[in-house]
Amino acid sequence: MPPKKRKKKKPAAKASGFSLFKSLLWICVVLLTGLTLFVAMHLPLRNAPNKSGNVQPPVAHKTSEKPAAQSRKEARPGQVPAKDASVQKNQSLAYEAQIDDFDAKVRSVDLAILMGLAAQGESESLMRHRTVEVRRHGGQEFYYQNLTINLGHEVFPFLAELKKNLDQLGPDFSLKTVDSNPRDLEISILGEATHHIFLPLSLVPEPEPEVPTVRAPRLVIIIDDLGESMSVAKRLADLPFAVSFSVLPHNTKARQVADLARQEDLELLLHLPCEPEGYPKSANSGPGTLRVNMNPAVLEQTLVDNLARLPEVDGANNHMGSRLTQDKKAMTVVLAHLQGRGKFFVDSLTTPKSCVRDVSKTLGLRYYRRHIFLDNTAKEHAILLQLKKAESLAKRTGLAVAIGHPYPATLSALESWARTRDMSVVICKIQDI
Repeated sequence: MPPKKRKKKKPAAKASGFSLFKSLLWICVVLLTGLTLFVAMHLPLRNAPNKSGNVQPPVAHKTSEKPAAQSRKEARPGQVPAKDASVQKNQSLAYEAQIDDFDAKVRSVDLAILMGLAAQGESESLMRHRTVEVRRHGGQEFYYQNLTINLGHEVFPFLAELKKNLDQLGPDFSLKTVDSNPRDLEISILGEATHHIFLPLSLVPEPEPEVPTVRAPRLVIIIDDLGESMSVAKRLADLPFAVSFSVLPHNTKARQVADLARQEDLELLLHLPCEPEGYPKSANSGPGTLRVNMNPAVLEQTLVDNLARLPEVDGANNHMGSRLTQDKKAMTVVLAHLQGRGKFFVDSLTTPKSCVRDVSKTLGLRYYRRHIFLDNTAKEHAILLQLKKAESLAKRTGLAVAIGHPYPATLSALESWARTRDMSVVICKIQDI
């Protein structure tokens, strides 16, 4: 008989055991990965470099007193750091960034001129406004400036620096001579003339201030975002001219700052939180915000709640509000309530589409508005130029309203300007115009 063939053993058991081992291994890997991710998500973030190599600060978890979305406040070149946390907070609450803000482009040219002077070791004191006039570009208001800069013979290094600064701003900005005179210049943005600069060959003495024959030109200076620092408020109150205090109602020291304003007989405004474009993702106006989608009863009650925090205010102006101030229905509710309580409203004009003028006219309410923002660029010499611009506008039109913020550079600029300002311009309250 032929020998029996041995049956081959099936490796099923072995294969089955290996398959079980692989399954257990994958389960362990998944569990370990999940645990690692869980731990990583709960650890504090370390500062990490961005694409430019700069270290990004950790994200702070803000309370209701400190709105989380602050992207509307773009970092301004050369901005002076705040001296304390309260000033830092106020510095982050200043402006809404506007798309295609033509006046912001004009202010960037102002800064380019100042930087050109600084590069030659000269100051803004050599610059004099001959005229400032209101013009419009694309439906937006801006201030055309006619300037004289007393540099004497040394003008060409300044011109080269100015040309370089304008080139850095981009192709929308141009510098050309008038009638081929290298001392007679015109700066344009998008083809719109914004600055005329004359550089006299010999130094031109400052003219004697004209004695006003009718009413002296008037200038109102409003400082927004107050209510976080008593030291800042006291420094403002110590200025040799009266500024108007505009206090955010939910700030931690709002009550104390309002009391100081009353003790010093300063005008007191409620800095009323109003809905901006992009609320609340890209711009957050903070607690107590008046919003377009509120029904009239809720909108008015929110206004009442804000006023209840500082009931003695003389009037109000909008904090942000680029969306709310475009809505006639909402602004009718707001202005009618303020009118009924005998309080005025100042349009901070955070959007060129504001309807506040039209609603005020309909209600028979006097319209007040901001003309100049002082410190979009928080540098002392830039703020001094805006103060001079406000002075010149007041002398040309009889009135200018300027708004600034409690930045260290703004406080220093106001103190410097107090020693050199044009005394023919009267600093007054909104109520006095």
